[in-house]
Amino acid sequence: MLSARRARAADAAELARLGAALVQAPGQWTTRLDAFHRDHADSDDHPAFVIGGPDRLIACAAATITRSVPGPDHLGLYAHIHTVYTAPDFRRRGCARTAVQALLDFLTAQGCGLITLNATDDGAPLYRALGFMPNGRAMRLIQARPTPWNRPRQP
Repeated sequence: MLSARRARAADAAELARLGAALVQAPGQWTTRLDAFHRDHADSDDHPAFVIGGPDRLIACAAATITRSVPGPDHLGLYAHIHTVYTAPDFRRRGCARTAVQALLDFLTAQGCGLITLNATDDGAPLYRALGFMPNGRAMRLIQARPTPWNRPRQP
């Protein structure tokens, strides 16, 4: 039976590797991601749950908890789930479900009344089965400053 555990600082490099695989963008930015996971491993505001051994993780699910003004559907504490990933050789075995459910249990215990995520086509059935509902009103604006990692390459 699969079990997920809370990520630790020692998992930071593996979490960065899985994050890079998720967005299919390896590169130097993963150094920042590694540092973020290492710095926030003990933070309840940035929980991550993982499946795998100490040297190789096979799945993860992470979230960011935000305190904000209360709304009609939450008390002002909400979470956004991100970085849900399972290594290709381990898919369709319940890894993502196990990691996400452990994360949901943690978020609920923290008092998060509203939990959001952006679902891929492949992931949507899992999230629906866990109780998520589509919300077609979401929009986003990315205002990234050019860095050595995202600057367009010169011909």
